[in-house]
Amino acid sequence: MTQIARYAQFKKVEIRNVKGYIKLNLTMTGSVLAETIDAGASSIETNFEVESDADPEVIKSILRNARNGCWARQMIAKPIPFDDTLTLNGETFQF
Repeated sequence: MTQIARYAQFKKVEIRNVKGYIKLNLTMTGSVLAETIDAGASSIETNFEVESDADPEVIKSILRNARNGCWARQMIAKPIPFDDTLTLNGETFQF
C-alpha cells in the first residue's frame, strides 16, 4: 500500500483511502530431525480497496506501477539467489 500512495503522489492523484488484504497459502513438508524441511507457498492472493474520485484507468495505472515497483513482490515473482554464510565462534562455514 505504500507503493500505491507513492505512485499516486507521483501522478498527483488523490486517494482518500486504501485497504489491502493478502491471502498467503503456505506449505511445509519434511522433518526437522531428518533435515528435510521444505517450506514454500502455493499461491498469494491480494485484494485492494481504493477510494478515489480519479478516473478508474488512472487508478489501474497506479496499481500496475505499485505492483511493478514493489521489491518484495518482485523478489517472489523473479526469484534471486541467496548467498548464505555462517560464522560460528569466529569460524566461517559454508552451507
